[in-house]
Amino acid sequence: MTAAEREAWLDHLCQSGDPPEEEDEFEDVEPLTGEELEEVRAAAADELLAAEAAMTGRRGPGMAGSARVFPGESASPAASFGPGMVLDVMPGCAGLAVAADAAAGDEDSFAGVSDAELLGVVCAWDRVEAHAAARKLAAVAEVYRRRPEPGCGTYGPGRMPVACEEFAAAELAAGLGESRARAEDLLGCAWELETRLPGTAAALRDGTITWPKAGIIMRAAQFLDAAEAAAAEGKVLGRAGRLTPGSLRAAIAHAVMEVAPGKARKRREAAARDARVERWAEDSGNAALLGRELPPTRCWPLIRKLPGGPGS
Repeated sequence: MTAAEREAWLDHLCQSGDPPEEEDEFEDVEPLTGEELEEVRAAAADELLAAEAAMTGRRGPGMAGSARVFPGESASPAASFGPGMVLDVMPGCAGLAVAADAAAGDEDSFAGVSDAELLGVVCAWDRVEAHAAARKLAAVAEVYRRRPEPGCGTYGPGRMPVACEEFAAAELAAGLGESRARAEDLLGCAWELETRLPGTAAALRDGTITWPKAGIIMRAAQFLDAAEAAAAEGKVLGRAGRLTPGSLRAAIAHAVMEVAPGKARKRREAAARDARVERWAEDSGNAALLGRELPPTRCWPLIRKLPGGPGS
């Protein structure tokens, strides 16, 4: 009996109840069939694979969680989504969406799909979602180009008009069933990505970063000129995919301070002049209160005393 077979046997005994006495250790227990032994081995291997993949970090092209290909064979419909496999390192695209949809199987049962492969499918849909957001914004950018404000010139390599006509947002809002403010926000985001943040646009299109992360970068760089914005995004994009939103927010803020310290300081001072308290009704019927652009040195002691705060 090999060491692996003995290990599988002992695991089986533990699951069967109390272990037999030492002298008759294997006498009263039915030996595992070859099929049962293979199932035990496969389950143990999959648990180990999932654990190792989870510890290595984010999955996807260029990410630590997909940098290593684990040995073994899989006949599941999601085999190509295993760590380091071809679909696990594929950028977001329509083809990846088709493959991820097929991996779900009948009635989204994911029958025969291992935990590591299932996580790969989830991460693939994350990249597809980011890719879809990028393609949507590319179409919104074309709406912007076709609705220039009369007499305005173009800006940047994306041939974007400096401004779009006032009814473009209303037209977009009607088509999407959204508010005009939301449509204006989409037009603004499309303009930013096409003119000042090409690296962020490319990372979103590939699914390296998600749409919320792209928003964090855009908001931080909105007051910079094109060269400064490109320099700031260049300092964070290499690691943005594996950073949490909070960490990315801190990283891009630091990058902006390095690229344009004067503008960052002026922005903070200007925003402080708009200090305010906002209130609204919660869905529960209770009220909400929010302070905006308040001095952090004065607010932090108060926050610590609030119920559920760091000092409570």
